[in-house]
Amino acid sequence: MEYRVLRIDEQLYGCEELEEGQPVCCAVLLEDADGGRRVIAYPDKELTALDIQEGDRVALTDHKLHKL
Repeated sequence: MEYRVLRIDEQLYGCEELEEGQPVCCAVLLEDADGGRRVIAYPDKELTALDIQEGDRVALTDHKLHKL
């Protein structure tokens, strides 16, 4: 399904530290063509590698984002 990235926020971990080997994730707010919205957690490193930023169009298949 195709979405537009409305917002990307780094998740706050507070006093808790991530377990060793766990990626730092971002909360990604997505909006579909009908205006439906959903938030997914996605690794920050992968967002950077894919150059996904707010305003971009993306596809979500098998729990993976792909920039369009």
